[in-house]
Amino acid sequence: MRNENLLSFLLIKRRILKLLAIKYAYSLIVLCGISFMACSDDDPVKKNPYLQTSTRAMLKEVVEVVFNNIDSNTDITVDFGDGTVKEGKAATPITHAYTQSGDYTMLVTAGERVVQKRIRIYDLLALTEAMKQFRDADNKMVWAMTHRSHTTDKTIPENSVSAVEAAINAGADVIECDTHLTSDGVVMVCHDQTINATTNGTGDITKMTYAEIQQYNLLDRNGRVTDEKMPTLEEFLKAGRGKIYFNLDYSPRTASTQEVMNVVKELDMMEQVFFYCNSSQKAEEVLSISKKAHVYTWAQSAYKPLVGLPGNYFVQYSYAPDGQSTPIGTAVSEGMIPTVNMLHVLSGLIPEYDINTTYLDELLQIYPEVRMIQTDAPEVLISALQARGLR
Repeated sequence: MRNENLLSFLLIKRRILKLLAIKYAYSLIVLCGISFMACSDDDPVKKNPYLQTSTRAMLKEVVEVVFNNIDSNTDITVDFGDGTVKEGKAATPITHAYTQSGDYTMLVTAGERVVQKRIRIYDLLALTEAMKQFRDADNKMVWAMTHRSHTTDKTIPENSVSAVEAAINAGADVIECDTHLTSDGVVMVCHDQTINATTNGTGDITKMTYAEIQQYNLLDRNGRVTDEKMPTLEEFLKAGRGKIYFNLDYSPRTASTQEVMNVVKELDMMEQVFFYCNSSQKAEEVLSISKKAHVYTWAQSAYKPLVGLPGNYFVQYSYAPDGQSTPIGTAVSEGMIPTVNMLHVLSGLIPEYDINTTYLDELLQIYPEVRMIQTDAPEVLISALQARGLR
């Protein structure tokens, strides 16, 4: 009797194990199938029709609407949500520039498909449009670019999220910052390649992980430890999105052109960012990735790849009170728009967090066509420019 019971038990156990094995195998197949659908180069999602457009844009930025993976002769209608309706074919992007800021819902019809897409338009004018003002001979506006996002408040760490907010409140037009890449591929905002001068830690950013850097806090410009952490480029740009322009001094820093531009594109901020290039090779590299990029170069031979292009481009000079200012050269005569550094780090005679108005007047005499000045004291510079009818 015991043998019969044991035999029955073993048969039942075997049947259960078989069922479990079948269930496990089925689950594995389903799981693998999902993985292949998500990750394979033959991903069917990529082959399905889908709408491609920005979710954020600057005022008067050209927004492109494209329906991918669909017959090129398909009729497309786009209601941009601001009273503008345009029609076309799938083969050609349908474009529009919003003239008022706000949140809009686009309604896109492609054949029998109807798709809605939300887009936010910021109140900041797209750089393509903003740069046109500097071609107007009657426009005497001079922008203020703040070096390392400085203001005269030294309790705020340089190149920090709070510094972005302070620069906006000070009325600066552009924030200059520098980028470096961590060992695990995160683009950080820091002037130096090490964290030694700006945090309560030490180390080479390129040899540290993002997590390692986040163990330390930023110092303010009096050397005191703050509660702030070193920001990623993404965090830094987000803090000023739609409010202020950025000049990314990535060249010759350690983050590559592609790595920096990937962050900017992901945030839909190409019309809010300058890419500073210290050489013609870097300028060509930026343009090879995006012809629409706002390249900004040194005023000597670095600007040459920009000559003859349809855009408007800044070039950079440096003022020195001792007669060592950068020569005008040929950049302006070849169509570039001059900007000038007025920085203590370049000449110890220039005050770091103040403006010597005698020096400012000399700068304006040397560079009469200047349209942007880089300073560590944007609020003081803006006041001085206003007094001279240049704001």
